[in-house]
Amino acid sequence: MMEKENIYQANRLIYLSFAYSSGSKRMVSLHQDEMRELIQRFQAEETFQELVEQGLRAMELQILALEEGGLRLSARSAGSFFATNMTDYGKILARNIQKPAELLCVHCALATAFFPTEVELDIPVEDLGAIVVQDVFDILRRFSKAEAELPEDDDLLHPQVRTAALRLRELPEENPDTKRTTGGNSWMELINLVIRHLVESGYILEFEELPGEIDYRPTPAYQSAIKNAAVYAFHSFRGLATGVIEPRPEQEEVSDVSA
Repeated sequence: MMEKENIYQANRLIYLSFAYSSGSKRMVSLHQDEMRELIQRFQAEETFQELVEQGLRAMELQILALEEGGLRLSARSAGSFFATNMTDYGKILARNIQKPAELLCVHCALATAFFPTEVELDIPVEDLGAIVVQDVFDILRRFSKAEAELPEDDDLLHPQVRTAALRLRELPEENPDTKRTTGGNSWMELINLVIRHLVESGYILEFEELPGEIDYRPTPAYQSAIKNAAVYAFHSFRGLATGVIEPRPEQEEVSDVSA
């Protein structure tokens, strides 16, 4: 009976960590006491930790970070059932009007701003600099211009990424209707939407050093997610946007990193 109870508790930790990793504030709030007890047990009992890790391996998941609010989880590979791909973006952000292709470019631009080369993926995040929204704008501009100049038969980018770039160029950088604050009809809205989601999910941190001047910094979980789960789309995007083509993973399904 005790073994069954331990397995149940291990699965509860995995389940609640899904909610934590996806930024479900309501569920996290409802079960914060239970999560706190499970995290304490995970840290204190080696046998319980092994049960949790076995469950994660069975579901092709990995722990990116152990945080006060729960386990930060991610798919082990782009081929995992839990890997997030282009078609999942709209569901994750709960905005059916959003176009996954447009969001893909913004996610890649944000990751490129934080990690312009492979070196940054191995540096402690506290040693990395902060970024601002303008940095993401600049990267999107460079990528869009470079992609437009690629020959049609160039295979550097996955066809879906090229479609994403085309869709991006069809949008204005700023929405001419300044009264609109949401909707994803401009580069500014898409960038703010992605950043807000990642801040709420705990992947990046927001700081206002001076009134109206907001900086963003990556967390270890976000860095680990990019390093361990980012595949062809990110590497090819970054190479084109920065002008530095580095060795990249074998081309697979176009995937993102957020769990």
